[in-house]
Amino acid sequence: MRTQIITFLRRLILAGGGLYLWSLALSRLNVPEYIVPPPQKVLATLMEDTSLLSRHFTETFKEWLTGLSGSVVLALIVSLAAFSSPFIEKHVRRFLVISQAVPYLTVAPLLLLWFGLGSAPKIILILLTCTFPIAQLTLAGLHNAREKYSVLATILRFSPVRALQKLYIPAALPDFLEGLKISVTYAFVSTVLAELIGSEAGLGVYLSRAQAAYRTDRVILVVLFIVCFSLLCTFAINRLSRRLLYWRVENNV
Repeated sequence: MRTQIITFLRRLILAGGGLYLWSLALSRLNVPEYIVPPPQKVLATLMEDTSLLSRHFTETFKEWLTGLSGSVVLALIVSLAAFSSPFIEKHVRRFLVISQAVPYLTVAPLLLLWFGLGSAPKIILILLTCTFPIAQLTLAGLHNAREKYSVLATILRFSPVRALQKLYIPAALPDFLEGLKISVTYAFVSTVLAELIGSEAGLGVYLSRAQAAYRTDRVILVVLFIVCFSLLCTFAINRLSRRLLYWRVENNV
């Protein structure tokens, strides 16, 4: 507990020092506010637009959560199906590679054209962006687990399904969590980018209007918001990993 408090205080001091240097550099270099606003201006904008930001963030959060949940479910289905059948794995790997070769900024306008300005295009874009890393890492973890524990499964006379439940899935859990850690950030950024191209509400809409009005304070505020949310998600996944992977030897030494 004491170590966590010290770490938090260090990060707080580091953040405060960064804000001070930001403000000091702008004042010394005489940079106009419309180019790069000082931190106090960004803070004032945050207080002024709290309700507006809350409304837009709620919309983005709903789309992010729905898309990420769908990506997790789809990735688990794909990885387990590919693991159980070499034929399925062969075709799944091709599809996953192709899905990552497509530039999503070119796909987003098509999705908006086909599905309108609602939540559907953002959710589909998240599925395309986030299913690959989760499925790829989970599948690799399952294969590694089978290489390590197949002999043990034979000794214990486990059926393929029981070996999957008792040995392979728990051993592949760290790889799944690594894929999830990557995807939580990808999903949020993809949602905001899709909203930038076209949407009725969300942080992307707020950002687009700020750019059109040359409100750099609002633009920087959204960028900081995305960074902070991504860091929070990463922290949450790390905490979840420590709780779920308590059995790992390196965590108990």
